[in-house]
Amino acid sequence: MMKSSTAPAPKQMRPYAGSATLAQKVTGRWRRVAAEPGKIIILTAALLVLGALILYPMARLVLLGLAGDSGAGALRPLINAFSDPGMVKAVGNSALLAISVTGGSLALGLPMAWLVSRTDMPGKALIRISAAIAFVVPSFITVIAWIFLAAPNSGYLNKLLNGLLGTTTPFFNVISFSGLVFIEIAHLYPLVFFTVCAALVNIDPGYEQAARVLGAGRVRTALHVTLPLVRPAVLSSAILVILDALSSFGAPAAIGTMANFSVITTKIYKLLTFPPHFEQAAALAFPIVVFTLASLLLQRLLIRDIRYRTLSGKAGAKALPVRLGRGRWAAAAFCGTVFFVTAFLPLAALVLLSLLTAFGDDVTFANLTLDHFAMIVDSTFGVFDTVKHSLFLSAGAAFICVILGVLFAWFVERTTIIGRGLVSATIFIAYGFPAITFAVAIMLGYLNWFYGTFTILLIAYVAKQLPISFVLSRSVLKQIAPELEEAARVAGAGWLRTLTAVTLPLLKPSMWAGALLVFAFGLRELTMSAILAQPATQVMSTKVIEYLETGEVEQAAAMALIIVVLSLASLVLYRLVSGGNLIDMKKVTSWSKKHGHD
Repeated sequence: MMKSSTAPAPKQMRPYAGSATLAQKVTGRWRRVAAEPGKIIILTAALLVLGALILYPMARLVLLGLAGDSGAGALRPLINAFSDPGMVKAVGNSALLAISVTGGSLALGLPMAWLVSRTDMPGKALIRISAAIAFVVPSFITVIAWIFLAAPNSGYLNKLLNGLLGTTTPFFNVISFSGLVFIEIAHLYPLVFFTVCAALVNIDPGYEQAARVLGAGRVRTALHVTLPLVRPAVLSSAILVILDALSSFGAPAAIGTMANFSVITTKIYKLLTFPPHFEQAAALAFPIVVFTLASLLLQRLLIRDIRYRTLSGKAGAKALPVRLGRGRWAAAAFCGTVFFVTAFLPLAALVLLSLLTAFGDDVTFANLTLDHFAMIVDSTFGVFDTVKHSLFLSAGAAFICVILGVLFAWFVERTTIIGRGLVSATIFIAYGFPAITFAVAIMLGYLNWFYGTFTILLIAYVAKQLPISFVLSRSVLKQIAPELEEAARVAGAGWLRTLTAVTLPLLKPSMWAGALLVFAFGLRELTMSAILAQPATQVMSTKVIEYLETGEVEQAAAMALIIVVLSLASLVLYRLVSGGNLIDMKKVTSWSKKHGHD
């Protein structure tokens, strides 16, 4: 009898018992939800905001680009857009630009990464800082410096060389397609440099040491052992460069206008000027969406390969630097030349141009003035309003991004709700797509509600930079033991009280760091602002482009220098807050680009 009393329940009773268990679980969850209505309201509101920021405008872009306004003409907008020979030429220019810039960035970034990570070359810290500066200063600012230096007739380098050699033919011509390629390479090679440096640090040096023991030389070891090990990082960084080159707007707008050529981003910009052609702009942006998705999928696979290859590097012996002998000074000269050309020279030229009375004047003390800066801060000219607009939008975006970043980080890390991965992926959609594409999506989504207002700019800034604060908050939240929050809950604190009294104080350094990074990137944002801003809502970056279009190059240099100083000051504050260095900022943005595409 005892045995029969413990027999399993009949099969026909099992579904009923299982259903009861499931019902109990559901009832228990609903009771917990009902017990904390504030938590549900806040998180639900945050998720709705996320959908409004990203999913809604991107859906509008895809639908309009494929079906048009009526929704009936499948692929008609695409056919109409690419039936224009000018559009096809612009797409070809963009493809050539992306390929050329990627090749040049690899040619510079790969050897520099190997020299800094694997050799005894002197001056490594300076090279890292110079690469960070070259990346932080946007290309629409460095293009001003290079116009000052290498314009064919009035460039100061051409005038200097012609005076020294007694020639009349210009040595440099930055007002050309090749000049644009050079400017973009100088700005984007750090993506290759930092990505490959990180991979070289992580790989197991035992493979290289074994090759050297077997008689392979330095060059053969680097080409046949080291390079294959970091191949996923090389390909991943190449994808980042391609996407950045395709989405570049400021430098192509400045150079292309003077050299009479267009790329896909400048074509989209022209389509959105009065009278706007939204359907064609959406159709032209749609192939970028498809290419970006394919690139990000490929990059995700490559990053998985990187993680796999670097697992053994953690436990291996520390890599011994390759001794270059006398070649270490030649290597230092090569890297120093890159530093001089890509970081020091354009910044020095920008400062000098901002102080000259007029572009083309001789560089003498008599021709130096502060009038261009005085005009910016003089309220009677109305230029200072653009400075206030940039500060207001950047600060507002930083504040909103920090709040949303913390909420979404908590949602992803501290809940077991199905769909957390979808939330994380959605956050990174806007960050992964080129800014020109996302600006078109925002305009299509909110044209009838917020066009010509600061609100539409703020929406674009927040959606684009939200992953920065999300990544920083999430990474710190992973390191905080959940028991700290659970103890507060056991003591009687509600969810909101626990969040504000326990979690947020622990997240404060990452919140400040995220706010400063978002603020810095907001100050230098151009592409979305050029699409969405109107005369009453101009920001500093759009004012720089306006000055270039009207030929006021020295005024553009003064405004650009203000952007550089404010951005670098924000990054210095970030260094102090995070306890890291300028390179950490690059790691954060690179990490978010790579992982955000998952």
